[in-house]
Parts: sequence; structure tokens; C-alpha cells
Amino acid sequence: MKAFALMAIALICLSCASQGKAGQMVAIRDAAAPDPESMTYLSRWFPSGKVKLSHGEFREAAAPGSASEIVVNLGEKRAFGVVHGKETGAVILFTQAGGTGTFYDLELLSKGAEGWVNTDAVLVGDRVKILSVEIRDNTIDLIMITHGPGDPICCPMLQVTKKFAVQGNRLISVDRGMPDRQVWIAGPVWQWTGTLYNDGKKIVPSASKDYTIQLLTDGKLNLKADCNLKGGTYSIQESRLSIEITHSTRAACPEGSLEDQFVRDLTAGVSYFLKDGDLYIDLKFDSGTMKFQRDNGGIER
Repeated sequence: MKAFALMAIALICLSCASQGKAGQMVAIRDAAAPDPESMTYLSRWFPSGKVKLSHGEFREAAAPGSASEIVVNLGEKRAFGVVHGKETGAVILFTQAGGTGTFYDLELLSKGAEGWVNTDAVLVGDRVKILSVEIRDNTIDLIMITHGPGDPICCPMLQVTKKFAVQGNRLISVDRGMPDRQVWIAGPVWQWTGTLYNDGKKIVPSASKDYTIQLLTDGKLNLKADCNLKGGTYSIQESRLSIEITHSTRAACPEGSLEDQFVRDLTAGVSYFLKDGDLYIDLKFDSGTMKFQRDNGGIER
């Protein structure tokens, strides 16, 4: 009887703790559970490199006094599981920056001593369709509809599966069907540190984080050229490289921008090589060499 009485008292106390002031039931929530709709994420669209969502969304004027907005939303597709013994999550953010594009990022979440944090992000495309995000066999698998050859930017038709390994809280693109060297340059974001021309002239951007290239494993590429995002295609055959830019946002960059020079040099690239962890692209007619360093944070923080 005594044990029964103690059990009854415990149940009554639990019931009381679960009620609000008005006597309504309040859900008991695991404080360690992930809350992706209210987290802070890495985002290339903001000077701080971060954005904090509220109820899965963030809105901000694209410029002071502007009627257009930068809108960031959390996608419905997400996955949580264990990667190499560590609790890991993967979610999708999609950003509309006031232009025609909708840019999708795969965001890596990791659980540490202080809870869940976003540790890396990879741009996976513009106006694509995310079908699923899964964690399996220690990789993050993303199935999506992207643009095939000849597909208009509005209407992608090609279904692809992208695989990402997790190394040191970073996302690393994996494609076993590609040569090892090509896999190594495909996936990471590369920051332009400058171009040295054969006449001795050198151009160095004031902020390397504003001029980046990311080669995707499906032959597509993403560029950040100062205030504009661009996309296109590339091909690699041994050390030969060819880059084509097919679409771009159309913001007016400030005076002194190196947007045009950056794009002009990239499309003049004919070969590449790696040295001491840096990527070099040689320009046609031996006119110069572009140098890139790997963005070890995935996105500038």
C-alpha cells in the first residue's frame, strides 16, 4: 500500500508540472532535441555570414529603403542520424534575394556539448527541386532535380543523387565515379586570391570571400562575383579545364568591383593544377594564372 501511495503522489506531481497557470496541459520538450526552425545558419547573403530563423523563416530588406527583400526559408526535407558515431543533421535552406533566382543550400548540423549548431553549408543549385535528404552509411545523400543539358533555368528535368561525407564538421562532396583529383577540386568553395598576368600586372581582390567558384560533381558550377551569383558548366579532361557561364543575377555592383575581370579570367581558363593545397587556373595564350585558396569554413563566417 505504501508503494502504491508513493506512485500515486509521483503521478500527481508529474501532472501538476505538465499544466500551465490556467490548468492547460503543456508539452514536455526534450531540451537537447534539435529545433531547426529557430537556429542560426551560415549564409553567404549577409555581411555577418549568418542568419537566424524564426519559425523557419527570415526576411530583411535587400537594401536600405528597398521594397525587395531577401527571404530565407527552411525546407521541409531534412534528416537526423549518426555519422561516424556523432549525432548529425542535414537540412535545406532556400534563399530568394530579390531577383529571379532561388538558391538552395545543404546545411550540416552537429550536436556538441552546448547543443545543435550549423557547422557548414554547400550551395547545391538555383531553382532546383529537393526530393529527399537522407543519412545512410555515414554519408548524407541528397536526391534532387537539377538542370540537364538544354533544360531552361525555370524547368530542371534531370534527377541526380549527390553524396556528401562529413570530415571535421565539413561537407565533402563524394562521387566514386570521378578521378580522385577531380573529386578533390569538386565540391569545396574556392576563393580567388588574385591573378598574375604575364606582363607582370597583378590583380588582387580586396575580399577573397566575395569572389568564389564551386565546381559541382554533376558538371555544373556556382560563382559568387562580388554582388552577383552566377552559374554555368565546366568540363575537365586530365589537366584541361573549360568553363562557361550561362546565367547570373543582375545587381549593380559598386564602383571598383572586379566582377567583370573575375568572370573574364575564368572563362579564359584552359588548364589547372594544384600546389600546396591551392588551385591554379592557367589562362589561354599563357596570358596569366589565377590563384584560389580553399575556403576551409565552407562559407565565410
